Amino acid sequence: MPVLLDDLDLSANAVAQKAVDPKFFSSKLTGNGKKIGLLNESLLPINTATNTAYAKATDIEVKQSSTQHDITTTSIPLAPITRRALNAGGSFTLPSPHSDDRFAVDTSSNRFDDWNVAFDMTPQALVLYEDKSGGTSTRDLVIQYRMELYFFKMGLLEPERATAVAPAAGYGNHNASVFVQWDTSPLDNARVFVQDVLASAGLTASNLDDEFDEWMRQYPIYERITRLAQIWDSETIADEVCRYIQDMPARPTEEQLNMLAIQLRYLENYNVPLEAYRQIHKRVDATFSDPVATQLSKQNLSLLMNHTLDHLEQMKAQLVVPAQPATPPVLPAHLSKQQLDALTTHEPLVMTQAGAGTGKSTVILQRIKYLEACGVPASDITVLSFTNAAADNITEKNPDVGSMTIAKMIIDIYSMNHPRHKVSAIDTIINSIDIFYPNSQFAATFRHRLLELDQNRTGAFTALNTFVESHFDEVISLLDRIEQTSLELQIIICYQKIDDMAEPAHVQSKYLIIDEVQDNSVFEFIYVLKYITKHAQSLFIVGDASQTLYEFRSANPRALNTLEGSGVFATFKLTTNYRSNQEILDFANVVLGGLETNQIANIQLQANSLAMPTADSFQGKVILEYREVARLTGFVTQDLPAIVRNTVIPDYVDKCLDRGEQVAFLAFSRREVSLIQDVLQKRYPGRHVASLVSDRVYATDIFSKYIKFFWNDVLQAPPTNAAFVVSQGIKDNMDKLTKNAAKDSVEKAILRTISEWWIENSTTISDWVILCHQGALTHEAFFDQLRDNLISFEIQRNQQKLNINKQKNQERKRKNLESKADLVVSTIHGAKGLEFDNAVVLYKEDTKMTQDTKRMFYVAFTRAMQSEYVLGYGTVRNPPIQSSYEQIVTALTERDKRNAARALGIDPDLLDEDDSAAPGSTDDRSAVTAAV
Repeated sequence: MPVLLDDLDLSANAVAQKAVDPKFFSSKLTGNGKKIGLLNESLLPINTATNTAYAKATDIEVKQSSTQHDITTTSIPLAPITRRALNAGGSFTLPSPHSDDRFAVDTSSNRFDDWNVAFDMTPQALVLYEDKSGGTSTRDLVIQYRMELYFFKMGLLEPERATAVAPAAGYGNHNASVFVQWDTSPLDNARVFVQDVLASAGLTASNLDDEFDEWMRQYPIYERITRLAQIWDSETIADEVCRYIQDMPARPTEEQLNMLAIQLRYLENYNVPLEAYRQIHKRVDATFSDPVATQLSKQNLSLLMNHTLDHLEQMKAQLVVPAQPATPPVLPAHLSKQQLDALTTHEPLVMTQAGAGTGKSTVILQRIKYLEACGVPASDITVLSFTNAAADNITEKNPDVGSMTIAKMIIDIYSMNHPRHKVSAIDTIINSIDIFYPNSQFAATFRHRLLELDQNRTGAFTALNTFVESHFDEVISLLDRIEQTSLELQIIICYQKIDDMAEPAHVQSKYLIIDEVQDNSVFEFIYVLKYITKHAQSLFIVGDASQTLYEFRSANPRALNTLEGSGVFATFKLTTNYRSNQEILDFANVVLGGLETNQIANIQLQANSLAMPTADSFQGKVILEYREVARLTGFVTQDLPAIVRNTVIPDYVDKCLDRGEQVAFLAFSRREVSLIQDVLQKRYPGRHVASLVSDRVYATDIFSKYIKFFWNDVLQAPPTNAAFVVSQGIKDNMDKLTKNAAKDSVEKAILRTISEWWIENSTTISDWVILCHQGALTHEAFFDQLRDNLISFEIQRNQQKLNINKQKNQERKRKNLESKADLVVSTIHGAKGLEFDNAVVLYKEDTKMTQDTKRMFYVAFTRAMQSEYVLGYGTVRNPPIQSSYEQIVTALTERDKRNAARALGIDPDLLDEDDSAAPGSTDDRSAVTAAV
C-alpha cells in the first residue's frame, strides 16, 4: 500500500513548487526585489543604458536572444496583451488599477472637474543587454512600460475596466477612460505625459512634483513583473484575451483580425494553462464565423488542437468500432482490471494514461489480440511508435500489423506525392534558396521562416505553417526547383493537403494505436487527429504526460492533458506498477505529486505486491545523500568523481554487485555520465561498464555554403580545373564556412568529406569534361550539373550519416542491454522506457525547478526495481527533496506504530491521546515501541 500524499505535510514543498516569480519569463531575471540580483530594490523606472532606442520603439512580441560582437540581446515580452493590439484602434479596455497601486492625480483646483484622475504603469516588455566584449561581463536591463492615465467619472461606481482612448478623442464619451503611452524611462518622462493629457482636457495637477517623484521611486518593479507572471500562469490570461476579443467591434476590419491573430500567436511565448486555451477557443468559436474561427485557431498550435478536437467530436458517431466478439476471448490471467478495462473497450476514441512501469507495451499487444478476436484483420491495424526500435518490436511480434513511427508514416505519404523531394537539413535548404532564388522576395520570406524554425524561435512552427498555407503553390514550386524538403515541411504539407494526398497501402488502416504518445510534437497530435477525422478511424493512444522528455523536439506535455480534458476521449488509468517495489514508488509519487501534468491524470503508483513498506525498508531501498555546496559550478568536475569513488561505490554499489545485481548510473548530461563512467572503469577494470549514451551526428552544409559564397571563383576556371577549384576553395575558406574550423577534428572531417566526394564523383565529372571538349555539353550546363552534384552529394551524405549513426546507436544499445552488464551508465533521456535492478541517480536540487526537470527526475526515480541511491547536491539547506524524504519516513514510522498496536490488540487511536487521558497508555506505548 502506498504512502498517501494526503498523509504527508508537504506544504513547504508545494509552496516552492507553485511559486511564480519573474523567472517564469526568463531564468536571467535574477533577484527578488532585495539588494542583489538583476531585479534589485535599487532598480528604478529609468533608462540609464545607452543605444537602446530599440527597446522603446519596438513592439516586443517574441521572446528571443541574439548575439553580435559579444553582445547578447534578449527580448522578453511581459504584458498579456501586445502593444500593437492595443494600438490597432477600437474600444479596447484595460483593468482599472487598485487604489493601493495607482498614483492619485490631484486636479481639485480645476473648476467643473467631474473626474477622478489616476496614474499607473505596467511593464510591457524588457530587453536585457549582456556585453562580454571587454573581457568582463556587464548587463543593462531596459524595461518598456505602458504608462496609463485613467479618468473615472465622479459619483459612479468605479468599473473594473476602462476604455483605452487616443488623446485627440477626449475622455468624455466614457465613464472610465485610459490614455496610454509607452516609454522606457517614465521617471524622466511620465510627468510630461500626464501634463500633456491633462492640458488637452483643460486640466492641471497640483501634485506632480515631489509626491509624484516619490511614487515613481517606490514603484515595485519586481512585484509588478511577478503579478504579470501570475496572470500568464493562470486562467487569468484567458480573461484578458477573451476580453480583448469581446471589445472588438461586431464587424472587425481585416487589420483588427490580423492584430488578433498576432495576439493569439503571442501566447505561444509561454506555457499557458490548458483550461485557459479552452476558454479562449470557446470565445473565438462563439464570436466569429467558422472560416474566420478556423483561420484564427491556426495562429496558435494549442488553439488548433482544440479546434481539431471539436471537429473530431462532431463526427465521433461515424468512427469505426470493433464488433463484439462472438465468444469472449481468453485473456491472460495476469492482466489487471485496469488493463482489461482499457484494452477491451469498444469506444472509438480511447486514451490510456499509463504511469511508469504499468505495462503500456502489454496493453498494446493485448489490444491487438483483442481486436483480432473481435474479427478485425491484423492488416486493418496500425501501431505508431515513437522510436524505430519500438516499431520493430511490434513487427517482430505481429508481422501482419502495420508498425512504424509517425515520422515514417508522414515520410512515406509525402514521398508518394513528391518523389523528387529529398529530405535535407534546413541549413542546406536555406543555402539552396539563396543560390537558386537570390532576388525573390517570396523566397526571402520563406527562407526567414525556415531560419526561425532552425533557431527554435518561439512560434516559428506556427508561422511556417500559416505561411505555407497562404503560399502553398509557390512553396511547392520552390521545393520542386531545389528538389529538397525537411521533416518539418513534410508534416506541414501533408497536413495542408491531407484530403488530397494519395497514401501508400501500408499506412492505411481502420484501427490506429499510438504508443508513448506524449513524446510526439503538438503538430503531430494535430495531424493524427485530422487524419483520424478524414478516415473515420478508431484511435487508441497510450502515454504518460509526466514522462514527456522531448520538449526540445517540440513535444508538449500539456497536449496529452488537452486530449484528456476535452472529454472527447474515453479515458483509462494504469496505476499498478510491475517494475518497482513500493518503497521506490512512494518516493516517486512525491515527485509525481508536484507535476502539473498529473493534475488531470491524478496518478499515484502502487506496486504489484502485497508487501507493506516500513520506515526501515524504505530507508534501506531508497537512499538519499544530499551534499550542500557553496557553488554549483565545479561540483561535477571537482567533487563528483571523488564522491562516487569514495562513498557511492563502497556504501552502495559493492553491496549490489555482491548480491549479483546490476547497477545503473543515471545523470542529466553526457559530461556527468562520462565522468562517472571513467571512475567505474578504473574501479572495476575486470567488469564491463555498458554505456547507453548515443553518439551524435551533425549535418554539414559545407558544399552548399561554398556555392553560395564562392561559386564565382569556380565559374572563372575551365571545366577541366573546376573540381580542383572547388576542393581547394573549400580548404582555403574553411574559416568562413564553419564556426569550428580551428578544431583539428573539424578540419580533418571536412577534408575527408571532400575526398569522398571526389572519389565517388570523379568518373562522372570527367565524363562531363569530355562532353564539354566535344561540344556536346555547354560550359553553362556543365557548371549547373557540377553545382547540382555538390548539393546532391551534401544531402545524400547527411542522410547516410544520420542513418548509419542511428543504426550504430541502436545496435550498441541493444548489445549492451542484452549483455546484462553489471554496471550501466546513461543519461536519463537514454534510460527512458528501461529498467534496472538498482539505480544511482545524480540529482541537482533547485527550489525553483522547472516542470520539465521535475518530469525528467520522475522518469529517473522510476527506473529501479530493487533499490535506488539518490545523490543530490545544491546550494539549498534542507531542500525539498530532503524534507520530502523525511516526511515519508515520518509517515511510515507512524504507520508502523499503528500497525504494531493493532497486532498487540491495542486501539491505535489511543496512541494519539495524551498519557494523562489514557490510563495505562505508557505501558501500551512501551509495548508498541518494543514491537516496532
